[in-house]
Amino acid sequence: MVAIYCDESGNSGEKLTDHEQPYFVLASNDLSKAEAEALLEHVRSHQGDEAKFKVLKKSQAGIKRLTNLFTDPRLNETRVVVDIYHKRFMVVTKMVDLIAETLINDIGEDLYKQGANIAMSNMLYYCMPVFCGIENTDRFLESFVNLMRFRSDDCIKEFFEAGKSMMESSVDNEFKDDLQLFTDSSLFHRWFPYIGNASLEPAIPALFEHINEWGRRKLARFQVIHDSSKPVLASHETFEQMMALHDEKSELIGYDRRKYLFPLRAISLEQGDSISHPQIQIADICSGAINHYLKCREMNKMDSLAVMIHDTGCLKWIINGLYPTPDVTPEDLGTASEDGINPVDHMVDYLYEK
Repeated sequence: MVAIYCDESGNSGEKLTDHEQPYFVLASNDLSKAEAEALLEHVRSHQGDEAKFKVLKKSQAGIKRLTNLFTDPRLNETRVVVDIYHKRFMVVTKMVDLIAETLINDIGEDLYKQGANIAMSNMLYYCMPVFCGIENTDRFLESFVNLMRFRSDDCIKEFFEAGKSMMESSVDNEFKDDLQLFTDSSLFHRWFPYIGNASLEPAIPALFEHINEWGRRKLARFQVIHDSSKPVLASHETFEQMMALHDEKSELIGYDRRKYLFPLRAISLEQGDSISHPQIQIADICSGAINHYLKCREMNKMDSLAVMIHDTGCLKWIINGLYPTPDVTPEDLGTASEDGINPVDHMVDYLYEK
């Protein structure tokens, strides 16, 4: 049976606005056990210990081993998939998806068309600290994270107090209109009750993206084996409900460049360990390497390891990324196409009927 193997880097739990770990990265591969074992010969110590990126990166000998691995032509973008999430920006996109999209959908409009949700997220990410101040923005985003995690009366109060501070501190009056959907407490009952407990877990949309990508690449159905992950374990049943039944065909849903196959082409999802599945060790190294590079670039402190990761072509593994850009027009976002169907509505209808 064909399988893909996944491992993540940078999962900091509820610390989604932490500047020390700005990115979440998920890597996967479709290597056989024999192929993975052969590649791991580049990085294993003489003691035969399990290969871990966080250990290898600490010494020049380890970096040399990593260089040998990354320059092996068998480890390439046809066998490795990487997805990256800028966690702070993801919080902003979730505010847009969970609050603005819900409220706008209620009046019969579709925020996903032509990438309006992405444009709004980019605009808010760049404008909030400029117009409202960095401290107010930090407090606002952190209060939203706490609200999603703990869902208590105190968190509700904290969120709207932070929103009030954003409105009062904004030096741009027109920007206050942009904040209205998020800061008006009278709208709370129209969006909050429909939000699940795992809404801010980057591991879940990242895994969805990987399963979709491998579904595009492979004719045969496949298993998914993921290193131990609490968010993935908690979402196991939902993922299996989104997988196609035997002989069920999938169709492209969504809009423009963001279309994806649904239901998913995987046949099962299970958790595995990296000793039994050396492919997970490869995924650990790949996700760790990309995360190291991204963090160095974010901090503008490129070390020799980050340069090597770039120069050996590891960035070719990246298929998708959630990170802020100044783009706000459909043309710049690559979302100008008018065709497609609302993906959320389609998935909800599918799961309801199933």
